[in-house]
Amino acid sequence: MLKSMNDYINLSTGIINSHFIDNSHSEGLLLYWHKYNGDHIQVREHDNLRWLLINNTLQSVIDTTNPRALLLPHLQYLAVQWQTLTAPTKVLELGLGGGAIRNYLSNQYPQTEITSVEKNADIIDCYTQFFSSNKNELLLCADAQQVLKSAQNIDWIILDLFSQIDAPRFLFEEAFYKKIYSALNNSGVLFINFLSQHESQLKQLQQLLLDVFGCNVSPQKITGYVNHIVVVTKKEA
Repeated sequence: MLKSMNDYINLSTGIINSHFIDNSHSEGLLLYWHKYNGDHIQVREHDNLRWLLINNTLQSVIDTTNPRALLLPHLQYLAVQWQTLTAPTKVLELGLGGGAIRNYLSNQYPQTEITSVEKNADIIDCYTQFFSSNKNELLLCADAQQVLKSAQNIDWIILDLFSQIDAPRFLFEEAFYKKIYSALNNSGVLFINFLSQHESQLKQLQQLLLDVFGCNVSPQKITGYVNHIVVVTKKEA
């Protein structure tokens, strides 16, 4: 049973620990539970922490006293990458979860137009009710691939789509990345949080990005996690 902040956060890094991640489906107070089409969504809370789970898999976690803080290691790694770049004008986030990314970006880049796409209306409802730190949100309940067809002049596209076991199939389809390429402006950047259990999946992703973007990428493994962060920049025409 968790008792204090020290039970689940490394105070030196600000990252939640593996004990919390492994037990997040059973710890804390249940605030929300919903089942639809075989998937069940939970929101749980303990002290300052509030988190979202889909099918008992931790998706997002925030500190309710500082909802813009990033508590997962792959998000902290992404933030380091963002901080090296010019502030974006338009960001398209594919996959909302508990909104940790958009909460952070909204705080860091208050003038940026941030649109988040999430196909599950229940996830959007959970975010709005339990995780949002901003009343004026651009949230689209839609399929990512459909939104990409009309998106244009995007500075950053952040791809963070949930899959319980393996990455969605379209993440291995060239057509999907061609849509992303077209949506980005010249020198636009694609960031991918890629959950990979197999080296072959990474190699396939690297080949797709080479074919579409014309450059080699080096996925960054997040130590102790299945997350790999991939960053690729569209070359200027």
